[in-house]
Amino acid sequence: MWKASRYAHYNDFRTFIMGIQGNTAVFGDGVVYEGCDDDDDRKRQYRGQTGAQDDIIPTMDIFSGVVDRYPDNMLTKYLLDLRSYRPPCVQRFFADLGKYAPALHTTVAGNRELSIIMLGIVEQIYYFRNGHWQFVQRYIMGNTRHPVATGGTPITSWLPNQIEAVLKTMADISAKSIGAARPGEDSPEYQRMLDKYAQRVALLENQLAELNTVDFNVDRVFDLNKERDDVISFGGQKAQAAGA
Repeated sequence: MWKASRYAHYNDFRTFIMGIQGNTAVFGDGVVYEGCDDDDDRKRQYRGQTGAQDDIIPTMDIFSGVVDRYPDNMLTKYLLDLRSYRPPCVQRFFADLGKYAPALHTTVAGNRELSIIMLGIVEQIYYFRNGHWQFVQRYIMGNTRHPVATGGTPITSWLPNQIEAVLKTMADISAKSIGAARPGEDSPEYQRMLDKYAQRVALLENQLAELNTVDFNVDRVFDLNKERDDVISFGGQKAQAAGA
């Protein structure tokens, strides 16, 4: 990624994939697209390229019940708004899956073994989102202090909003459907996930505490990953801190 992206020229490239909506500091109240239709003078606002337009993670969120733990805030509203940027067939798929998922959740909740399997599935969602969050820390926050991501969402709170929902889902499945580990009966993976849970909660809390300081240290935010949980590989490359 680092060789291909030429991260030293980060700010030259990223401007061209920035969304209009949410980036009022750059685009004001919209952009006029001349010569496109009869309403040439109307200012338009579209979101930019973002990982939140992926289809796999929303599918897994609905399938696992993570979507039911999304916080009721503007960040979640942004996330759901991005569904409208997908083809109609994908939007219908999400809606259909949402209709049938509750019955699946009820079945899983009544079976200890299935609940442990579902917990493992949600953990994989955590790994994906926390890995994405680490890329944001290294690739974006390590190169700019511009507070808005390409999709028009706030950089320092967007992914933590979803990670919190994932952690809440893991806690609910464990507490309500599984309970304490049963050595010799449960998969060893369940005890491992229980042991990791508190570390993951503390990791996110400590990162957000650092980010809430006036002059937060990006390297410190990333280094917390090394103290608490698995760190994704960056190919031996290290992003240069913004302003360095």
